[in-house]
Amino acid sequence: MGMTASKRPGAHTVVIVGGGAAGIELAARLGKRGDLDVALVDRDASHFWKPRLHELAVGLLGDGEEAVPYLAHAQSHGYRFEPGALQRVDPVAKTIALDEVRFPLTDEIILPARSLSYDTLVLAFGSRVNDFGTPGVLEYCDMLDSPAQAIDLRRKILALALRTAGDPDKRIGIGIVGAGATGVELAAELHHAFNDMHRYGGLDPASKLDITLMDMAKRVLPNVDPRTSESAEKILRRMGVTLRTGVGVDAVEDGAFHLSDGTSVHCDIQVWAAGVTGHDMVKGLGPFELSRDRRILVDGQLKAQGLADIYAMGDCAFATTTPGGPSVPPTAQAAHQQATYLARALPRAFRGENVSAFVYHSKGTLVSLGSRQATGELPSGPKGRSIIPMRGWVAKMLYVSLQQLHRATLHGWPRATALWLADWLRNTTLPPVKLH
Repeated sequence: MGMTASKRPGAHTVVIVGGGAAGIELAARLGKRGDLDVALVDRDASHFWKPRLHELAVGLLGDGEEAVPYLAHAQSHGYRFEPGALQRVDPVAKTIALDEVRFPLTDEIILPARSLSYDTLVLAFGSRVNDFGTPGVLEYCDMLDSPAQAIDLRRKILALALRTAGDPDKRIGIGIVGAGATGVELAAELHHAFNDMHRYGGLDPASKLDITLMDMAKRVLPNVDPRTSESAEKILRRMGVTLRTGVGVDAVEDGAFHLSDGTSVHCDIQVWAAGVTGHDMVKGLGPFELSRDRRILVDGQLKAQGLADIYAMGDCAFATTTPGGPSVPPTAQAAHQQATYLARALPRAFRGENVSAFVYHSKGTLVSLGSRQATGELPSGPKGRSIIPMRGWVAKMLYVSLQQLHRATLHGWPRATALWLADWLRNTTLPPVKLH
């Protein structure tokens, strides 16, 4: 059963599993061609751009504000949407099995378990936060893998803010494990959101917060230039964030992180944002060759190793930047580049033409540090071997432009511009932080 655009009889069928940044962009690009039967599979009803999950978690975005319904997007971009969670891939029969679909919050079955046939399969179902087998993480920590998790975290934060408002003896402790982009941005946006809750809702300001950011690495943002890390650390410290770098987490209990140096961090809310790994279900998905972290091994053309007509991209794939080079980072810009590559490479492959290998080009790193500032670096010089540091409002403008580029890829520039104007109008007429 296909929803929206009908199946094109006799056309080459491309099934894309996963509607994240990579999957939905590829579906839109291939669907517009008109000569392919393109289906996008996802267990959720809408797409959300993961780099904004931390804003949803602190209340700077409302429920559904950035969601793109797959049904509507498929209708306007020439592909069909197939709801359901992937259960199994059969490379011999060239089919995938999908789980039954139930109505949210009830047990009512909307669609029974079913299978879909493909000529070419593209897997883009993302990753999950890596708990590294640390005891207690899954039981006691919030994570930011999905909008539902971000909304749950926001409700906990708002409940604590309301419960402690006006009581000078009660502080709010928030511990965040992982000082990469997600952890750093979450810490900064928490500070920003609490000040907005004070200004617009009369709750206590960010001075009520005790945020602790922890990581085994020696510095925050360990994968960027040390000068960029130093800039982020200075801003976080000015916000009152406590940095515990160079120390691991041995175990997690309700309300406490126990660290490798023998100390403990006690907090009301515990967030785990340390690294990514493949989904557990990948091991039983089919005869895939997997990396140690359960990601699908692919060759230079992003084909799943040892299997015909199956590709993988985004966080679920273990690809190399160049043949024999380091692995492609699990970032939105890498997913975008891989989707762009496959949108061009797949039609050529269908025609029997030679296809060049995927080559990843880093466009730099930008990390948001509140409403008006960001930090990061852009590559410069031959082969991007040197960097240009970016700081302050200029870096923030570039950071915001990344979201606009994603919107333009999904909707075109006229609608992306209209959405930007709608954001501006909403922020000038309504409180910037959600108080419900």
